[in-house]
Amino acid sequence: MKIDCRNLDCPKPVVETKKALENLNNGESLEIVLNSTISKNNVLKFLNSLNLNPAFKEYENEIIVYVEKKEVDLNKVNANEYSVLFLKADKVGFGELGQNLFAGFLDTLKSIENIPSKIICVNESVLVNTDENHKAHIAMKELESLGVEIISCGACLEFFGKTKELKIGSIGNAYEIVNELFGKAKIITL
Repeated sequence: MKIDCRNLDCPKPVVETKKALENLNNGESLEIVLNSTISKNNVLKFLNSLNLNPAFKEYENEIIVYVEKKEVDLNKVNANEYSVLFLKADKVGFGELGQNLFAGFLDTLKSIENIPSKIICVNESVLVNTDENHKAHIAMKELESLGVEIISCGACLEFFGKTKELKIGSIGNAYEIVNELFGKAKIITL
């Protein structure tokens, strides 16, 4: 089966890939045609999360991802509860005080026993992961070094023109983020 996911906004390439896999029998192959590096990364991340071992080839104006369906649970969520910090801004409140509170919160978070497994950044919070001069950048980098998975919304990075400036964590997509928010995770929001 071959599906065309060129020019689709996030998370549609992942959603269309999931739908296509649902319609395949085990052992059948799927080709996903894309024309965006972010879409490629999102689709590969989704397929790898299912242990499907995708491959891809890049051409001048398009990318083709190849995968063979195996027996997997396409609606899988993590079996054990864990915590996820969901950030929507790069400050807590307003102005300089809000930035100081945000940086202090992340810095303090490093020292508690049950740090979150993941931090999901959307809207302006993605800027913490792209700007080394942001007051909270060092604390976020240290959380990553402690094993916290940092995920920045790809659409948000694109909106701010910061996709190539990501210095902390990885680029995520709406499908992955929604799956986390409605999965087994305990969600904490600032």
